[in-house]
Amino acid sequence: MKKWPLFVLCVFGNIFCFSNLYGQRVHALAPGILVDSILKTKPGASKMALDPITQRLFYCSSDGKIYEVFEAIGSDSLRFTASQHGLTRLQGLCFLDSTMYLAGNLWYATTGIGLIVKGKLQANGTRVWTTIVSTEAYPTSSSTGDHGFTALNVDPTHQFLFFSGGSRTSFGEVETNNGNYPGMREQALTSKIYRVPIDAENLYWPNDSTFLNASGYVFAEGTRNAYDMAWNAQDHLFAVDNAGERDDPEELNWIQQGHHYGFPWRIGGNANPLMNPTYNASQDPLINHLNGAYLAGHFAADPNFPPIPAGIQFTEPLLHYGQAADYFRDETTGHVIHASEVDTFMRTFTAHRSPLGLIIDRDSLMMGVYKGKSFVMSFMPGGDSTGFTPLSPWGSPCPFVDSSRELVMMDIQYDDVLADYTIHSANVATGFYLPVDVEQIGNTLYVIENNGVLWKLDFPVGTTEPPICYAAGLIVYPNPFSTSCSVYYPNPSNESRVIRLYASNGQLAFESEGFIDSTYELLKASIAKGSYTLVLQAGEEILARQKVIIY
Repeated sequence: MKKWPLFVLCVFGNIFCFSNLYGQRVHALAPGILVDSILKTKPGASKMALDPITQRLFYCSSDGKIYEVFEAIGSDSLRFTASQHGLTRLQGLCFLDSTMYLAGNLWYATTGIGLIVKGKLQANGTRVWTTIVSTEAYPTSSSTGDHGFTALNVDPTHQFLFFSGGSRTSFGEVETNNGNYPGMREQALTSKIYRVPIDAENLYWPNDSTFLNASGYVFAEGTRNAYDMAWNAQDHLFAVDNAGERDDPEELNWIQQGHHYGFPWRIGGNANPLMNPTYNASQDPLINHLNGAYLAGHFAADPNFPPIPAGIQFTEPLLHYGQAADYFRDETTGHVIHASEVDTFMRTFTAHRSPLGLIIDRDSLMMGVYKGKSFVMSFMPGGDSTGFTPLSPWGSPCPFVDSSRELVMMDIQYDDVLADYTIHSANVATGFYLPVDVEQIGNTLYVIENNGVLWKLDFPVGTTEPPICYAAGLIVYPNPFSTSCSVYYPNPSNESRVIRLYASNGQLAFESEGFIDSTYELLKASIAKGSYTLVLQAGEEILARQKVIIY
């Protein structure tokens, strides 16, 4: 899986990152944002956090090194290594008071151990390291879809640590690790969000579903690679998640206790096609025929794909209305569509962006129009309409059409009608290359790149309006649906509208009576299962179009 930040870069990527360090490769797209380069980071940077004691930034590299940043002199200093804290692959870093917390793994040839450790600060600047969680050695895969422990986060009450146990597959396929584990897919320890008490020590977790389900440590399931998490002002937890090699959207999820987010049966709001016994990958518009998974034959109808467990109701990714990071590929035509330009939504981001660096200004420390907003980066650089770019560290596919090198600002708002959050967005800075994390200090954001640069963005204190559009669009929810769905579109002028459903062959399958309410309840009734285009029309004017699926 090309997007999991194992951070092995090609020489070209190195040259691209460093050739223009002080030439301001990154620049603002919104007025008043001041951009500066702080220092050249060490190779493999993976996470960054502010130490509340020293008030200095720390960042870690994926091989276990931890560096302290001295911004005033533009340098960093190695403070800790894997030989001290024990994590040979380090992907999570955060602080609470004088304690540093780390998440990652011990990775071997065919197995891995998940580890959460803490380092208590001593008077002489050293730390005493203690294990919080250590897992049984569980089977890894030979693919790059092995995501491990990431996204370490302290809850707002300071009672719990939250972290991600990522999947060991890209899309639920069999991963044998060179034949060592015939027929093996996901494991008990993978594809989950965990919660443990902040003061826990020396917990040992077997790779056993019965134990984990009874333990109380599993907070949510069905996440693939929730590489970063953040809390909003209402103490709700959000996580970004990426998809596999198919052109499924990347996700932003509201993580709620006991919810299941679909993986591996649903990815980015789409059904996993491997479940379809007649699936033919060569005819799938969402498959790039140049990617390694397709060439290796991993995309094929899978008669042994695990069925959806009985009684599970999936929670879908958040609806995103754009204007940034909102390109999707139509599942019928294969055409790339800019969601906000056709007045629709997607769940949630352009495919292959690999979203990370999630920041929510929950304490309203930013100024002006940026107060209370959220921000996200993406690891992969954007490509052409096929998803190709020479800037990619590992080939195709990359984000299509979307340049994906921006800092995206999001307005995440709760919608009472949907009982869920929705997103509007705008790009506010561009020019980053393989960014991996963002940290907020007051009205300033710091962006760290893998094997690149630590950037500083000072935001304006005025009320300059950023380029963000809040135009209401068509909402069809739930979608897909089996019994009914609500079709919402504002109607301030009380004009009569009709809804029509068209099958893929263009035949009219349903037509409503005229109505003036903003919300229309669409019942399945005698409509056959399938994929339709919903058209909302007033007179001769087509107000909105949306693909809907009835199952």
